[in-house]
Formats: sequence, C-alpha cells, structure tokens
Amino acid sequence: MRTLIKIAWRNLWRNRRRTILTASAVVLALFLALIMRSMQFGSYEQMISAGVSQVGDLQVHDTGYQANQSIDRAFFYRKSMGKTLAGIQGITRVLPGLKTFSLSSYGKQTKGVLISGINPVLQNQQNHLSGKIIQGKYPTGDHNDVLLGDKLAEFLKMKVGDTLVLLGQGYRGITAYGIYKVSGIFHLPSLQMNSELVYMNLKAAQDFVYPYQSGLLTSLSVFLKDPAKLESKKKEIEHALDSDFEVISWKTMLSDILQTIKVDNISGQIMLLILYIIAAFGIFSTILMMTMEKRRQYAIMVSIGMERRRLVWVSIFETFIISIIGIIIGLLLASPVIYYLHFHPIPITGDMAKMYLEFNIEPVLPFSIKAHVFLSQTIIVLVLSLLSSLYPIIYLSRFNILNAFRH
Repeated sequence: MRTLIKIAWRNLWRNRRRTILTASAVVLALFLALIMRSMQFGSYEQMISAGVSQVGDLQVHDTGYQANQSIDRAFFYRKSMGKTLAGIQGITRVLPGLKTFSLSSYGKQTKGVLISGINPVLQNQQNHLSGKIIQGKYPTGDHNDVLLGDKLAEFLKMKVGDTLVLLGQGYRGITAYGIYKVSGIFHLPSLQMNSELVYMNLKAAQDFVYPYQSGLLTSLSVFLKDPAKLESKKKEIEHALDSDFEVISWKTMLSDILQTIKVDNISGQIMLLILYIIAAFGIFSTILMMTMEKRRQYAIMVSIGMERRRLVWVSIFETFIISIIGIIIGLLLASPVIYYLHFHPIPITGDMAKMYLEFNIEPVLPFSIKAHVFLSQTIIVLVLSLLSSLYPIIYLSRFNILNAFRH
C-alpha cells in the first residue's frame, strides 16, 4: 500500500500544471461554500440571539397566556417558585416581567403603547439596556420614572423630565391609570419598539395594573447556561412547577423567525447545490483530462505485470491526495477571512437595513465560526472530489491495452 501511495504521489508531480489546476478547483469550491454557509449561519445565529436575549430561552406563564396574552392571564409570584427555579442546575438568570397595553398621553398627543415592567438591574445585566439610553439616565432604584423609545417621544413631543399620563385596563377589569416622569429616552434597533415601548420599574408597573396585591407578573424569562439542553430543562421546569403554569420555549415564541430561517436556508441550499454542481464538473473535467493523458502509461504498467486493481488504487490515491491538498489550502484561505468577518461584520445599509431593524436585529452581516460549518462543507467537497475518481476506476477496469497504445 505504501508503494502505491508513492507511485500516486510521483504521478501527480509529473505534470504540475494539471495537478495545480485540479487542486485549484477543490480550493475554489470549498472557499466559496465556506463563505456562503458561514454568512448564512451567522445571520441565523444573530437573529436567534437577538430574539432570545429579549424573551429568554424559556418563559413561565400562567396556563393559557401564550394563546391569549391578556393582563387577566397574569399570575402572582410566590417565593416557592423562585426557590424551585434556583434549585435547577443550568439556569443562569430568571427575569420577572409584566407586560400590558395602555393609552399614553402628553398634551394633545395620544398613542397606544406597550408597557414593559422590568427589574432595571437584572435587565441591564442581561441586555445592557443602559447603553441604549440616548437622553437622560437609566433608572437603578425603585421609583416611578419611565423610559420611552425615541420615536414614541418624538410622536408625543416629549423630552426628559416631562410627565407621561397612562390610562388602560388593569388586572381583573379595574381601571389602570398613573402619571410618570420620563427619566430617559432609549434607541433600540427595532423601529417598532422605539415607536411603542415604555419601560417601567416592575414595582411601579404592578401598582399600575393592580395596586391591591404585590407580585403580579405575566412571565418569568429563564436563561440557560447551555442552550443545547433546552428541551430537557423545559421538561424539568414543567415537572417542578404546578400544573397551573406553562413553560414555553423560544422556538414557540419566535416561530416567525424560525420560519424565516427555514425558508432562507432552503434557498441557500439551492444556491449551494448549483455551486457544487459547477465545482463537481470542474473537478471531473480535470480528472478526465488526467486519465486520458495517462492512457499509454496505464497500458505500459499493466503490460509489465501490474494488476489492474492496484492501478485503480493508485488512481484513487491520486484523487484523494489532490482533494486533501485542495481542502487544506481552501481552509487556510477561508478561515482567516471568516474569522475577520466574524469579529468585523459587514454593515448593511438601505432598505435591507430597515428590514433588519424591523426584526430588532442590528443591520450587519455576521459570519459564523461554528465547527459544523467548516466540517460539513469539508466533507461535502471531499465526497464530490472522490466521486470524480469513479471515472478512472471504471476506465482502468475496462480499457483495452492495444487501443491505449495506438492513441
């Protein structure tokens, strides 16, 4: 076997130009495939990360809240719930939240808004919300100040220090109303959130919708240390809590994003298939040329007593060596580019940037450096290259020695 590998290696470098041409086809196929898939998976990871950072890997609701997100589906937090969740390994953070809709007013301007009651300290640790403040300051203690999106503040013609009037429906049909000072104005990537979101201290939000009892929540957002254990942790939390609660994964809450990713991935696979077909023909054409040029050599080797099956192995080794050389060079060329673009993503402008902002995604084009991206494309290109060796295998098992000498 070692002798056959030596023969294959020497055969390759008898015609350097042909070998370099074949390896270049492998390099080009792998380089383009890695760039394309890394860009796609990087975008998917960015979309998922942006969504999960807002809603959590899992959310605990009162049963039925996911289907009917009404303030009447809120629940009262119990200390036993906190102890139960704290006893589950793999949970890094639990954020309490209270969301409700209300009518906001300032002067002659009114607009419907989404009130999000948050724990300012925990929320800032998770999303660095304080870094999104463009005017005023981020609240840190228990007070009744609120934060407005910049587009909402512009519509209501408000500035820091003005007072916002809120009027809506509270828990169990009571009237919810209050007057709140604006302590800061934020800007998020999402145009929709900037236009309708009001952040309020959780205690103030609870008093707004139901001042008679503390602890009212619409959700507990659970963040996991290892997202790969999503389903097992979901079942563990469901088993630990009462049947009065439902545990929803981000895959359900962000189903629209997953559907978008699925459709885009199919289109990407079609484009990649076209690339693979072109690359496969390029590799096959050079293998075909190499086989035709070596017909006389094959005939001589068989004539002096070399078995055809050994000659077949020589041809397989030649193709394999060329493929490995091309793959190594392709990885060496693509990896630095992908790693650079991962840490320095390409900015997006124009209408495409607006579409990204609507999904609360930063308008950049990131690249993924996950191992599966490199491994999957390397295996596919290697298989395509090795499939090209089928032609010389078939030729060597059937070719006529006399005809080979005549050409």
